[in-house]
Amino acid sequence: MDTRMTTLETRFDTILPTLATKEDLKVLEVKLTNTIHANNWRMIAWMTAVVGMAFTGVFYVARYVPA
Repeated sequence: MDTRMTTLETRFDTILPTLATKEDLKVLEVKLTNTIHANNWRMIAWMTAVVGMAFTGVFYVARYVPA
């Protein structure tokens, strides 16, 4: 029983310092939010371009490809 407890304690002592704290998660959340806001217009332009290309492809197939 003592060896099992010692093994568990050793494992916890090596894992716990590597886990994220609340402060680490808050910093990550702020960075992620700022990155998303910074790239907001880029994402809108990309989605508009993809939808436009899809519409153009469907229009071309419907108009010029013989049935």
